[in-house]
Amino acid sequence: MKPSEQYLRVLDVLRLLKKEPRHFHTAYHVPMKSRAPMFGLTTIGNNFWLIGDHITLARRYGEPWPSDTLGLINTWTASDGHHYAILDVPVMPPRSRPWTPDDAPTLVHLAAGGGTTIDAEDNDNEIAEITTKCVYSIGDVYIKMHHTIHCDSVDEHVTIKELSKLLPTRKFTLPTVLYHARYDNRYFLITSKVPGETAAQLWWDFDDAMKDRYADLIAEACVEVAILTSSKLGTGIDGTGLRNGRLAEALTRKNMPNILANCKTVNIDPQRPFCFFHGDMGPTNVLIDRQKGTISIIDWQAAEYVPREWIGINFSSALAMVQDLPIPENYSSTDYATRVWRALQDRGFGNDGSIWLRWKRIDWQVMSDL
Repeated sequence: MKPSEQYLRVLDVLRLLKKEPRHFHTAYHVPMKSRAPMFGLTTIGNNFWLIGDHITLARRYGEPWPSDTLGLINTWTASDGHHYAILDVPVMPPRSRPWTPDDAPTLVHLAAGGGTTIDAEDNDNEIAEITTKCVYSIGDVYIKMHHTIHCDSVDEHVTIKELSKLLPTRKFTLPTVLYHARYDNRYFLITSKVPGETAAQLWWDFDDAMKDRYADLIAEACVEVAILTSSKLGTGIDGTGLRNGRLAEALTRKNMPNILANCKTVNIDPQRPFCFFHGDMGPTNVLIDRQKGTISIIDWQAAEYVPREWIGINFSSALAMVQDLPIPENYSSTDYATRVWRALQDRGFGNDGSIWLRWKRIDWQVMSDL
């Protein structure tokens, strides 16, 4: 059995046990009364929204926002011709009402952790406990909000800004950070949109040659980022340790917490320096600009320093790389991951993750026997 097929079987077990995070793409899983406190987004009026209780997002027509606007933090003109601004909120936040699905901004992503179903009878605190993040879109920007009980990584704006500074000649595009804040157990981030559509949306529109071309660009982006190195394993770009990073989860087992020792066990070279890696470079986080033939990469929340071989294993074992249905005939759900993996092999990544999968499956088997 191929590693990718083994991984898919493991996913089936996790889904059965409700151990795998479930991702929602609609607001209707959440009762209306609970949306405002959970998301931190409420509506002041047709062109004003309250984000948390520290800033407002404002839209105007005609002239741009003057630079001397009271409380102005940032401003931009969107492709729709409207002018947007992020403004400080006065000491007493303005009155607002709960956001509804008919309102702008548009909710584009909602994630609930632990495979837990959000129930209409759950109270606000319970919903906050199981919701990891939500993302809205308006005026060429994304508004992302995390509950920090689920957000123990380096704040994403730190990673984006450091990558922009350390890799000025990179071949892929990053979003621009317009606002960030952390308060009331929540993390807020507003970034510009990046050009293109996700690989998940476009992949099946391409012929094999085009798929391989973009897989090559994605592999090259991994190599570019891996130029950044550190002597500290499993830390973020600023050297801060992650309490529950993806690497720690993948390379530990019950009663086997030593990641470096476990690397040797599964034939992963644990020698320093460790390489920086996105950590979640699936087809929903890579955007393709067909006109320019370039890619952009978003959602750097899971990025950390890892053994170099772990980068290839993520693709060879299709970790977070499985594509959603429908899938054309003669292709598999791991087509995206397989093509990037081939391109990474051409760049010296040879570990296919089969030894790690057999080692890790012991834990998964224990879980399935519960």
